[in-house]
Amino acid sequence: MHIGVDCDGVLTDLSEFIIEYGKKWFRRDPDNPDGYRATEVFGCSKLQEAFFGVRYFFSYCKNAHPRENSLSVIEGMKSGGHSVYQITARRFAAYKNPLGLYSKKLYTDWIKKHGYSFDGTFYCTEKDSNGDKLRGCRKFEVDIMIDDNPKVSKYLADNGVKVLLFDAPYNKNLRHPNIKRVYSWDEIAKAIETE
Repeated sequence: MHIGVDCDGVLTDLSEFIIEYGKKWFRRDPDNPDGYRATEVFGCSKLQEAFFGVRYFFSYCKNAHPRENSLSVIEGMKSGGHSVYQITARRFAAYKNPLGLYSKKLYTDWIKKHGYSFDGTFYCTEKDSNGDKLRGCRKFEVDIMIDDNPKVSKYLADNGVKVLLFDAPYNKNLRHPNIKRVYSWDEIAKAIETE
C-alpha cells in the first residue's frame, strides 16, 4: 500500500505544544483546550497568534518530541513492503522564498534527527491544506492517509481517501465512513495490517 503521513499532530503532539507554550506566552490557562489553533485554544486574535508563533514556532520545529513508537511503526510499514509518504502543511514550508527554504530545512533536519525516512514529501499550503493534501494523496496514489486535522480528514474522506484519524481533543466529534479513529502508533500498525 501507499500510506500518507501528516507531521504536526501525527508525528508530534501539536495540541500538547500549543497548550504548554501558550500558557507561557499568554500567561493563563486555555479558554478551550479542545481547540485546534491558538486562536481557538486561547481565544486570541490572529495577530496575537502570529506573535506566539514567531516566539515558539521555530523552537517547536527543532525540539518537538516524536510520538511514541512512530519511528518503529513507520520502519515496520516500509520493511513490510509499503511505501510511506510525508504529506504535510508545515507552516511556511510551501513558500518559495527564504522563509520557506528555512522552514523546509528545519523540517528535514528534524526528520533526520529522529531517524525517519520517507519515500517522498509533499508540502501543502496552510491556505488550501484541504485541496493540497488531496493533491498530495493523488500524486503518491495514497491508499490510507494518517492525519489529525478534522477539516482535512473530512475533506479527504469525502473525496474517497481512507483516513486513520489520530485522536486529538480538536477532532473528537468527527465521524465518517472513510475515517477510522486511532489512539496510538501501535493502533496504526494494527489498522494497516488489517487493510
